[in-house]
Amino acid sequence: MRSWLLGIVLTSLAGGLARQLAPQGKEQAMVRLIGGLLLTLAILRPLAGQDWERLDLKLGGFASQTEEQAQAYRKNQQDALSAIIAEKTEAYIWDKANQLGLDCTVKVTTAAGENGLPLPVSVVIRGPYSEALARCIEEEVGIPAEKIIWQEDEEWQKNIKS
Repeated sequence: MRSWLLGIVLTSLAGGLARQLAPQGKEQAMVRLIGGLLLTLAILRPLAGQDWERLDLKLGGFASQTEEQAQAYRKNQQDALSAIIAEKTEAYIWDKANQLGLDCTVKVTTAAGENGLPLPVSVVIRGPYSEALARCIEEEVGIPAEKIIWQEDEEWQKNIKS
């Protein structure tokens, strides 16, 4: 550190002396330019001794940590969105069942669609079977009939007891 500061001071003194000795005009401007460049090199000299590969490795580790955090954030966001879509779909189906006079519970499962957004893919209904509700789920919600699972009253009662 001491030799670095000494180099800066000596370069400044030599540049100032050279400017005083140079004749007025273009020559003095050239001496000032060269003196400024030499002073800049003296100031930047410690950077020449840096281990740039090690610094690059440290930055690479930082980039991978940032990517991991971004992936965790995206997963949390996707999970939250899936939960909201499942909840809203369950409420919609339950409301339709209620309008049909059915007493049931509804559990919707979601999965990522083609564009990555979660979509309802299956539903478990605990309560009496209803053709009208099944058709509504298929047409309005988009869940195919083979993905609608009915647990009618007897099965429902068994599951509650166990």
